[in-house]
Amino acid sequence: MKVSELQTFNSVEAAQDPLVQEELLNMAWEDGNIPAITHALSVIAKARGMSETANKAGISRPALYKALSNKGNPSLSSLMGIMRALGIQATFHTTA
Repeated sequence: MKVSELQTFNSVEAAQDPLVQEELLNMAWEDGNIPAITHALSVIAKARGMSETANKAGISRPALYKALSNKGNPSLSSLMGIMRALGIQATFHTTA
């Protein structure tokens, strides 16, 4: 197969599937890597629309981009607002 015949992967398009969104977030959360978590949220927010997500989260669009950027470190209240806006619920379990 030629390289030109390969289908281009579009992560934002793929992330429109709720099952892909769930798996993406679960993998990032299990890894415990904050940039991976914010990246996963960013991909989902882009798939659903950044303006709509920011509006529902109660923050400005530039603030949403900043919070979910590679160097972003959103406050807990911002993170909770973004997750609520995206319809994401976190479930926690103890491990010992």
